[in-house]
Amino acid sequence: MNLLSFFLLGTVATALGTLYFQIINKYFVDPLAALSYGIGQFRTSAIHYSIAALIIGFPLYLWLEIFWFKRFSHAEKKESRISKWITYIILLIAAGTIIGDLISAIFNFLQGELSPRFFLKILTILVVAGFVFWFYFLERKKIQYKKEVPSAYFKIIAGLITLIIAVGIVLGFFAGGTPSQARLQKFDLETVNNLSQIGNAVNTFASSQNSLPNSLSELKNNPTYTSYFYNITDEKMSEYEYRIKNNTQYELCGTFNLASSDLNNEPYGGDPMWNIHGAGRVCRTLTATLSNIQIFKPAPTPQD
Repeated sequence: MNLLSFFLLGTVATALGTLYFQIINKYFVDPLAALSYGIGQFRTSAIHYSIAALIIGFPLYLWLEIFWFKRFSHAEKKESRISKWITYIILLIAAGTIIGDLISAIFNFLQGELSPRFFLKILTILVVAGFVFWFYFLERKKIQYKKEVPSAYFKIIAGLITLIIAVGIVLGFFAGGTPSQARLQKFDLETVNNLSQIGNAVNTFASSQNSLPNSLSELKNNPTYTSYFYNITDEKMSEYEYRIKNNTQYELCGTFNLASSDLNNEPYGGDPMWNIHGAGRVCRTLTATLSNIQIFKPAPTPQD
């Protein structure tokens, strides 16, 4: 049960840090985050997973720690050697995290990094690691060295952590949206990916056939291009519109449940052409490259 509590500690600490990091990413947007391969970008999925991990993991961890203290309320009880070593490893990791966090704060301050976003993340790491170190430092005094540690200390720690987690969960629901919004966002992400695939199919057809397809059904029923429509059902196909505008340009339309500005700044996958959109019917004019477009060359001069 003690080993299980160590596992839950890692789960809760990681989820709490991730939750607050994502909340900071939501409300303190970094313009450079989009260039950092996803690092520092807001993710609703990370918020939802962190909330789920805290709702399940923290009460279990709290119950196991209460059981642990009750078990060693009698002086004759002794803990295993592996339990002691793991606890000291946790203390070492927590202390190293605090020291590294403070070094990083001073270093980045000297480098000119003065943004609230950065200091809030530094504070988040400091608080999480600080509580872990404080709790297990007192736990060692009471369990291993049999020192008198007022139970009020542990109640204060438990109360403060509970408050921090509760505030984080509430802020997480505001930042990450409701479950119904998350479901609509998944449908919109599917629409983005489908429109991207349809565009790829049209461009491939135009490149090989030197003309635009007459309709989407012509593409989907052609064995050469069916792979582009593998994940698109007939019902979804009816939601998309395709119109030829001229020899190389065509219009592609789809319907979105939410505007991209309502998607909590979370980046999409798929074609960037469709990542920014409004709610409702959205159309884009796209250009395909034909296979034998002639490049204009001036007529040769007499000297040539």
